[in-house]
Amino acid sequence: MEKYDGEFSILGMSVGLILGIVLKDLSAGIFLGVICGIAMDWGANLFNEYRRK
Repeated sequence: MEKYDGEFSILGMSVGLILGIVLKDLSAGIFLGVICGIAMDWGANLFNEYRRK
C-alpha cells in the first residue's frame, strides 16, 4: 500500500508562510504550516485506506 509520508510538506509550508505573512507572525505561520502538512499527509493516507476497502 502506498503511504504518504511528507508528500504534502511543501504545500503545508507554503500555506504556513502565507498565513505567517498575513498574520504578521512568521514563526506562528511556519508552525501552522508544519501542522497543515502533517494533517494533509494524514488525510491522504486515510483517503487511500478508505478507497482501498
